[in-house]
Amino acid sequence: MMQLILYSLILTTSIIFLNMIHPLAMGLTLLIQTIFICLISGLMTKSFWYSYILFLIFLGGMLVLFIYVTSLASNEMFNLSISSTLFSTSILFILFFMSFLIDKSSISFF
Repeated sequence: MMQLILYSLILTTSIIFLNMIHPLAMGLTLLIQTIFICLISGLMTKSFWYSYILFLIFLGGMLVLFIYVTSLASNEMFNLSISSTLFSTSILFILFFMSFLIDKSSISFF
């Protein structure tokens, strides 16, 4: 059940990433997606060491990317689009409801 929710969150962040324009927002969604992927890889194995090392490698790459982007796009304004926010939350709710319909035991959990 937890993996299904994480898969839906990864799909949602991928759709959000396609709608981003600002490079720092793209980096933030990439970091969130990396966290979700590391959680899934940690849940699939018995130990979280592999996912921890994977996250540290991605974080080092993101640090280099962050320094490069801030030197290029330092004066751009960061605007949050209402339509993309509503679109992403609606997709997130649809995916959560679909995951609850797939797994009937999760409804009794809540």
